[in-house]
Amino acid sequence: MPSSQNKRILIVDDSADIHDDFAKILSPESESTERLAAAMTDLFGAEGDPDSSDVDDELNYVLSHAHQGEEAYRMVREAALKGEPFALAFVDVRMPPGWDGIRTIGAIWEDFPDTEMVICTAYSDYSWKQILDKIGVSDKLQFLRKPFDVVSVKQMALALTTKWDLGKELKRHIEGLEAAVSERTKELSTKVSELEEALGEIQQLRGILPMCVYCHKVRDDDDFWQQVDSYIQSHTQADVSHGICPECFDKHVQPMLEEHEREVAEKKAD
Repeated sequence: MPSSQNKRILIVDDSADIHDDFAKILSPESESTERLAAAMTDLFGAEGDPDSSDVDDELNYVLSHAHQGEEAYRMVREAALKGEPFALAFVDVRMPPGWDGIRTIGAIWEDFPDTEMVICTAYSDYSWKQILDKIGVSDKLQFLRKPFDVVSVKQMALALTTKWDLGKELKRHIEGLEAAVSERTKELSTKVSELEEALGEIQQLRGILPMCVYCHKVRDDDDFWQQVDSYIQSHTQADVSHGICPECFDKHVQPMLEEHEREVAEKKAD
């Protein structure tokens, strides 16, 4: 059993003998285990015992004990607040004079729905249908009749604590995926806002732009006439630089240069 596995189990029963039985099965005293291991080593040798794994601590659990339903609920709540939740609870059905097992499980599941549950009873207090009608259908509910079989208890403890751990791991994985999706959604939302803003700026230059046929000034939405470069700078994020196109150079600048050269030549001739 991995050391990281949650091995915390709550035993809920009004009989002290039942608590002792669970302790012997699920959490045998270390001294007794060591004595048994030593005895088996003497008999079979350190390497020759085919069943030596039976005496290690792989099936040892951390047990807590409640003798009434109300007490069990308080213990589950306190354990959760400390960050040390119970993975599993074995709950007796009949626990007079307080809550019975069905009410106890219902109360615990209302606030701590991830807790695995095993109902233990020697009586036919409730039929399976009545139990489901009271606390609902759930894959976290198992049934164990008294007197219970030792192997069945061990199998349930191992399977259900492992199931609890896998459920938590899956939940953490899903939360991680949801966080990643949320972060990606925020990034995409920012990009969409930036694109909408850019489109808004581009939209301002769409449509028909009134321009004077003589001075080539343009008219804005406020009926104000201004130079084209001023209009572009006030309606976009673009800056305007000035230059001379080849056509205008030939039409306006070249004649000026030629005139200047003639004047220079005439002065030299004089």
